[in-house]
Order: sequence, then structure tokens, then C-alpha cells
Amino acid sequence: METSSLRYKLLRFVWWLIPWLMVAVLTVGVVMLFGRVVEKQARLAKAKQEAMKNVRPPTKIITLVMTPRLLKDKIDLPAEIEPLEDLTVRAEVGGQVLEVPVKEGQEVKRGQILARLDDRDYLSALRRVEANYKLAKAEYNRISALAEKRVTAKSQLDSIEAQLKDLEAQMAAANLALTRTAISAPIAGRLNRQKAKEGDFIAKGDPVAQILQTNRVKVRVGVPESDVAAVFELEEAEVVIEALGGLRVRGRKSFLSHQPSTLARLYDLELMLENPDGRILPGMFARVELIKEVYPRALVIPLYAVIAQGEQHYVFVENGGLAKKRFITLGALEGWQVQVVKGLSPQDKVIVVGHRLLEEDQPVEVLKTVQDPREIIGS
Repeated sequence: METSSLRYKLLRFVWWLIPWLMVAVLTVGVVMLFGRVVEKQARLAKAKQEAMKNVRPPTKIITLVMTPRLLKDKIDLPAEIEPLEDLTVRAEVGGQVLEVPVKEGQEVKRGQILARLDDRDYLSALRRVEANYKLAKAEYNRISALAEKRVTAKSQLDSIEAQLKDLEAQMAAANLALTRTAISAPIAGRLNRQKAKEGDFIAKGDPVAQILQTNRVKVRVGVPESDVAAVFELEEAEVVIEALGGLRVRGRKSFLSHQPSTLARLYDLELMLENPDGRILPGMFARVELIKEVYPRALVIPLYAVIAQGEQHYVFVENGGLAKKRFITLGALEGWQVQVVKGLSPQDKVIVVGHRLLEEDQPVEVLKTVQDPREIIGS
């Protein structure tokens, strides 16, 4: 009886277990089948990709051979040309302008007459003081002779002597005022503007003329705080003047301020330029090229050959007819060229034309190989 009951229970357990075993077997079968499908799809995709590579014609490219060369890390800063001297000549006495013997634009020498004022009043004043002086001098001689004979008091001689000295001072002042009616150039230079015109009435302190010294000119440039250390030992810098067809001249450093002159934290740098022919005019704009560092053996590529991927940069190099991706680290920038400090080696062939259409290991056909980035422009 007990044996029969045990068999009955075992039989019921087996019948209960059979559906679950079938579910488990079906599940395992489905998983294995799905895995085989995925593996087969991967094989088909890879085969299709390989087939496309074999069918796709090689991409035509131009390569640049990496050759170490000189690179200058420099910055271009805007600047303005100023005259060596900019002097406004002012009248030291007032009066009517009778003559202007010079014209605007001409060169004037130091001491050359720029304008003459009506001097009649000043001449009259001088003659009046001279007459009083002559009278006082005669009186002084007479009293001095009497004082020697002790006929007159010493105090009277002292009084006339003081009067004589005062008249001498008045005569010197009147003579100086008379000479100042002829207004002369205190420095040599070019008469940029003649402000006094014939017939004008001018007062003391009024502007008469503007004289510029332009045989040498100053170039004033504001150097950012981040770059000011590069100009401490600077002696010369290249100055480019676009208004004169991109004229390049060497400027000699004459001054560097030790305190920023603006809220933008710019330090004033002055360069001196020789200007014997007067072509460089005050007010012209210029660019100053300041060299921060020199790399004698740098690897340089065109900036447009670099492809950005997030914060990383890479290029393609040609190797055995295939395009290979190289991640690089960039350095100094010079115009449209950039230094590569890591990721490339000498004699590497960097793809500089056609690289935007490439993928890793894609076949390529080299149309041209250049040694210098500047050759690409003519390609």
C-alpha cells in the first residue's frame, strides 16, 4: 500500500515536471538560434564591407612628406604709426599776422620764420624804454660824479641805480617781445599745418603751426599681459604696413612701459623706424610680428589637414596604399600652418587633399607628393 502511494506521487511529480522541462528546452533552443542569427548577420555585414572595399575605387589624394623645418611661434598685433615729434608752435605775443613765408607740406629748418606779426607797438614800447633808460643813465652818471665829490647823498645814488636796473629789465623784456613777433620753428621737420593766416589777429598762446618730424617714426603697439614676457629681451621686430603694399621693415625697440595703460591690460611698446623717403606717414595702421619662440626642427602641416573629434585631433597618413588614422597633439600656430608635437614622425606621408572622405584602411591613390606645405596651394 505504501509502495503504491509512493509510485503515485512520483508519477505525479514527473508529469508536473515535463512541461517545465519542455519550456527550458525551448528557451535554450531559441537563445542558441538567436545567437547563430546574430553571428551570421555579423559575418554577412563584414563580408559586405569587405566586398564594398574591393569594389570601391581608391580615393585620389595628395600627400605631404613630414620634413623638419624652422618654425617661428609669433603673434601679430595691431599698431599705429606716430611721428617722432608732433609739435604745435604757439604765439608768445599777440598781434596781427602780416606775413606767412612758408607753405603747408614743406620742410622747415630750425629757426626758420613761420609767421611775422605787426611789430610796431612792440618797437614803440622798446624805443620808449630805451629813451627812459638813456635819460636815467645820464642822471646816474651825473649823480655818481657828485657822489664821488661827496656833494650828494649816497641814498640818491642808490635810488637812481635801482631805477636804472629796472629800466634795463624793461628794455630786455621789450626787446624780447619785439623778437617774438617773428615766429620761428623750434625744431626741423615738415610743416604739416599752417594755422596762422595773413590778416589774422592772434593772441598769446594761440596755435600758429604744426611741425612733424617724420624722417624717423614711432610704431606704438599694445602688448597683452600674456605675451609681455616675450618682449623683455626683444631688440627688433618686423613691422608690416598694408597701406604701402605690405611693406616690411625692421623696427628697433625704444620703449616698453612697466605698467598697463588700459583696462585691457595692454603694455605700450614703441618701435623706431627709419623713414628717409617719407613714405611712412603718421596715422597709418600697421601689424607688428613678435616672435615668442623659435623651433629649428618642427613638423608642420596645413591647419585644414587636421580633423577634430571632440577634444582630440587626428590626420590620415598614407601607408602601403591605405589610409591610416593618427591622433596628434598640436603646438604653435603660424598663419595657416600648425606644429605637430606628438603623433607624427619624419618621412610620414600626411594626406592633405582628399582626407575628408576617408575611413580607416581605405584604399588610396597618391596623385602627388609635396615636400613643403606651400606647394599645395599650387596643386
